[in-house]
Amino acid sequence: MINVTDENYHEIVKTLIADDRKVKKGVNLQNIASKGDGKRVRNCFVPRDGWFFIGSDLGQIEPRIQAHIMYERYGDNSMRQIFLDGVDLYTTMAMMTFGLEKEHCVDKAYDPTGTFQPRKLMKTGVLAVSYDQKPASFAQKMSVTKEVAEMFFANFNEQFPSFSQMVADIREGMKKNGYVETLFGRKRRFPDYKKVAAEVAKSEQRLIRLYTERKQIRNKKAQTPRDIERLAQLQTEIDILADKRGLVGYWERAAFNAVIQGTGADILKMNGNRIARICMERGWEFNASIHDEIKISVPATDLTPETITLVKDAMTNTVKLTVPLITDTVIEPVWMEEYSPEDWDFVLQKPKEEIYNDYYN
Repeated sequence: MINVTDENYHEIVKTLIADDRKVKKGVNLQNIASKGDGKRVRNCFVPRDGWFFIGSDLGQIEPRIQAHIMYERYGDNSMRQIFLDGVDLYTTMAMMTFGLEKEHCVDKAYDPTGTFQPRKLMKTGVLAVSYDQKPASFAQKMSVTKEVAEMFFANFNEQFPSFSQMVADIREGMKKNGYVETLFGRKRRFPDYKKVAAEVAKSEQRLIRLYTERKQIRNKKAQTPRDIERLAQLQTEIDILADKRGLVGYWERAAFNAVIQGTGADILKMNGNRIARICMERGWEFNASIHDEIKISVPATDLTPETITLVKDAMTNTVKLTVPLITDTVIEPVWMEEYSPEDWDFVLQKPKEEIYNDYYN
């Protein structure tokens, strides 16, 4: 029996979770919905009297990390250049992949034939390549023809030549070493991968024989009680072997996610450490870290453009990659009542009148 205390809670939880989620104690604010009744619940979180929340989150941090790795390890500037140009990521990737004009690749727009939405396909397609999904299953998921799916994968690999190689190399590293590392050297280990993968490889021919026998029995015009009993036995054995094969596939996909998502978590932690020190020095409050967002609160006297600039700098310049990091920073009288710095009157310490009226009307 482990004696869990306030002092050892976080260290114990870190050993129990198998991914790179930040360890939280108490209410998990991320699980409160941002729409409907969930938004009303979020509105109940308020700073102390005379103070305001400042929320700042990292924009598209995972694809930026991917673009950085592609450039640093493979000299591939294809994805990085999009971020340097400051244009919409998925619109531009769709234009490059499908060879279409921008008008067909903006959000909710269709290709000239009217059969699919290039930007939507692109956004999901990046994940499909990351997960090593096949064209047939991708076509089914996206409700497009197999020809469109095959065209997507072929053109994607041509336009972003090192993306698939990056995914494959990270997985191969996990298979060889039993772990992967974030860009900052933090490891996620897969201690059982080699053992289970070897068992799966050894049992592959047996699994094929089981599938074949099951099909033969199912195809019988009339099944005997013995056939029914045998089908149950076959299904039990198939489930055991298939579950192991599924686990191997899950670990291989998780290896890539651990590098990308884990690096994003590292960056947010370093940003949070810097912002926490600033808060301690200035008497501000560090309130929460929610997904990719840091939330602090400051007194009205300290809510200035300079403070906003300081927070943005901590979020975007604490860690340097070969692509720029960006942040969306908002001012909140209560949680989820968000105003951009451009819409805020720093003299009167309230949203500009026309913005306030638009918000509530």
